[in-house]
Amino acid sequence: MKKMLLSIALLVMVVTAGCGGGSTPAPAAGKAETPKGVVDKVKQTKVFTVGTDATFKPFEFKVDGKYTGFDIELVEAVAKQLGADKVEYVDTEFKGLIPGLLAKKFDLIVSAMYITEERKQTIAFSDTYFPGGLAIMVKKDNNTIQGIKDLNGKKVTVQIGTKSAKYLEEPQFKEIKLVKVETNNDMFMELETGKVDAVVTGLPAAKTYAKEKGTAKVLPGTLTEEFYGYGIRKDDQDLVKAVNEALKKLKADGTYDKLVKKWFE
Repeated sequence: MKKMLLSIALLVMVVTAGCGGGSTPAPAAGKAETPKGVVDKVKQTKVFTVGTDATFKPFEFKVDGKYTGFDIELVEAVAKQLGADKVEYVDTEFKGLIPGLLAKKFDLIVSAMYITEERKQTIAFSDTYFPGGLAIMVKKDNNTIQGIKDLNGKKVTVQIGTKSAKYLEEPQFKEIKLVKVETNNDMFMELETGKVDAVVTGLPAAKTYAKEKGTAKVLPGTLTEEFYGYGIRKDDQDLVKAVNEALKKLKADGTYDKLVKKWFE
């Protein structure tokens, strides 16, 4: 009986020793630990992956295939603060940005996206990084449209999936003939070719287009008060915190103000 008890005791000691006393085994030499979150992953890979609809001047667009704009330069500065050497862009139609984020095709949306209560049901947002608001744009020689009431019975184009589309779908605007298109370029072209009477879109983009083309004008004031933010998955709170801290640093050191002056003044 004593011999049996001794054998069992020895067996228990061997098994316990093999399990490391319940502690987590150390990672093999030369092998990186599995990232615990997006920020950790960015620090390891030195790459920050973001989704954008690069058709919205002056926020994000392409010149000779290269991404540029206020959003682009600001997010690259944020990425540097996070420890990344490179920002990898995934060009996606605006309506597909939130589904793409949730499917983990990228880790952040940078696409002049308004922070809305509806979107906050699905994703998280960073602190706002720029104020906006919806504006009406018409052809330069159009003097019949002076405000939102004048759009009744008129054709008005908006981009699918945007706040503009959602706003004009409200019951009080049922007399407006909505023309929904896939991209911002399509939206502006509808106005340019005379297929619609007006465009409703974000004020900064409308002002940029009108200034560059010289064939359109933006009506005074805005229809709404909106704020842009970066879209982030709700379970990536480490990234929300890190991005907010990065934005604060960029505002404090003057980088943010320089970008605002470059793209909006």
